[in-house]
Amino acid sequence: MAQNNYVDSVKTLSTSKVDTVRFWAYSELTWLLKENNKPEALNYAQKLYNESKKTGLKKWIAQGLNDIGIVYYKIGDINKALDYAKQSLSIRRIIGNKKDIASSLSKIGNLTNDKGLYAEAIEIQLEVLKLYEELGIDAYIAQTCNNLANIYYALNNNEASINYFKRSNVITTKTGDDFTKSVAIAGIAGNYFDMAQYDSAIFYFNDAKVLFKKHNEYTNYARVCSNIGNIYRIKKDLKKSESYYREALDISQQLGDSSGYALYQNNLGFLFMDGGKLNEAELYMTNALKISKNLGDVQNILKVYKAFIALYIKKGDLKLSEHYFALYEKTKDASFNKEAALRISEAQTKFDVEKKDLEIANNKTELKLKNEESRQKTTIIFSIIGFVILLSISVLLVYRKKKVEQQAKLDAEMATQKELRIKSIIEAEEKERRRIAQDLHDGVGQILSAAKLNLSGLESQINLSNASQKDAFKNALDLIDDSVKEVRAVSHNMMPNTLIKLGLASAIREFITKIGTVPNLKIDLEIVGLDKRIDENIETVLYRVIQEIVANILKHAKATEISLQLIKHEKELSIIVEDNGVGFDTTKINIFEGIGLKNIISRIEFINGTVHFDSTIGHGTTVIIEVIT
Repeated sequence: MAQNNYVDSVKTLSTSKVDTVRFWAYSELTWLLKENNKPEALNYAQKLYNESKKTGLKKWIAQGLNDIGIVYYKIGDINKALDYAKQSLSIRRIIGNKKDIASSLSKIGNLTNDKGLYAEAIEIQLEVLKLYEELGIDAYIAQTCNNLANIYYALNNNEASINYFKRSNVITTKTGDDFTKSVAIAGIAGNYFDMAQYDSAIFYFNDAKVLFKKHNEYTNYARVCSNIGNIYRIKKDLKKSESYYREALDISQQLGDSSGYALYQNNLGFLFMDGGKLNEAELYMTNALKISKNLGDVQNILKVYKAFIALYIKKGDLKLSEHYFALYEKTKDASFNKEAALRISEAQTKFDVEKKDLEIANNKTELKLKNEESRQKTTIIFSIIGFVILLSISVLLVYRKKKVEQQAKLDAEMATQKELRIKSIIEAEEKERRRIAQDLHDGVGQILSAAKLNLSGLESQINLSNASQKDAFKNALDLIDDSVKEVRAVSHNMMPNTLIKLGLASAIREFITKIGTVPNLKIDLEIVGLDKRIDENIETVLYRVIQEIVANILKHAKATEISLQLIKHEKELSIIVEDNGVGFDTTKINIFEGIGLKNIISRIEFINGTVHFDSTIGHGTTVIIEVIT
């Protein structure tokens, strides 16, 4: 029910007139619907791509292509999924966002693996791992370790596979990422299966099943069912095996997972072959091969070829068995064509070198007899070639240097313009705050004070005959008095006098004292070394940011404790705000920009500072700000 309510809320946002809000909603709906409603998910992904193209926003164009590829992957169309992922990557490389580049590369690596191009897939995933390690994003490091482990698993390298799965398991245990942990556990189970430790494999597969079901990851749930079915088929418990295979087949059909559907049909073919039902086995295998060829799924094609080899041996048809063996070898060799080409290239190079050495040895005498004129001509020719090469290199280096300098100049100009825009916005905002605060204090506040004085003076001139009239008159005076206090409070919050007169430390102490009356909330404040005032603009920005952070905690975090530290070092000011509230997923920080995080980040960047959010759902949040003073 909660999931449906969230989907409905996002659908409401998908009608927004603000492009970025609408685009985010399209992408989120694609992700939410990709498992259970693939046609609708594809529709939202295509909407995102088509509408973002009209705006020219490259980030969202790339996201649209990325999302279309995800849906085609869930449908089982690997070739289309790979094509859209590569288009998305080309745009993201132009934008230069490392996180988005790594995301696209990761999908391409997984799809390349599905096509059986293992060496290329490993190369891609290692690039992804390096990017995520540079960014320090543990969640994505764990996912990439799983991807690498799966490729090594396909290459029957159990040791490397287990090492990567174990690294993922350690990280996800620390971060509390159940879903990625479930993938690692399922991978460990798969390796136990390959090593014929079947009881251990079933134990880990069942653990993974529980976690996949919890997160509605039914594609992976079906794969685990299929693997358990494989174990029971090996154990000769064909009834249990068929039950798990059927469950996997039904789920893949409901999800529209064509690749999975083909795999589980092939598994049932193996099962019927083991049970002596060879004609039924042939029907399931034939259908599996047809679907796999349409999808270009090399891994499934290889599995079906192996099934046919075994089937026709059982049928006594050695000719057909040899036919499928030849197809298996041919397809398997094609999946390693890169490595083969490299080996051929190395062998050819070695051959060419040896041949050249032999020719030099055989013609040594002839070369000694060449006359001086030939040597001079040769020297001149090589001198000219060398000069041309050096000239070309010089021109290229000069061109590249100029290009780099131009790009650096352009980047610096763009950064300067961005800083000026942010500075002008923030300065205008602070100016307007001062003006409104002054107007409230000097205008509205004085008018209300005058009204109170006039009414107080009028009280002695009016004959208030009964108690109810006196009470009404007193209530009117009290309301005016409360209004005066409220106007002063609003004016003070917009531009506190303490900040202007005494500086940041005093203003923060006063701010914390005022909110210290909030029930069920304990606030600890520690200010160290901030005895002297710092730049006025920095003080104002930091005061606003601390206000925003504390307001967010009070509004969203459900915290009972807040710790605020301001520590002044020799050339730097550090601010640490901690709470014990509900926390949030920092990997989805862009989604939370609406609650003030974007405003905080922009303001800190304006004063050339840094801000870091460290939070885990259910374990509170820590915000660390560092500013050079």
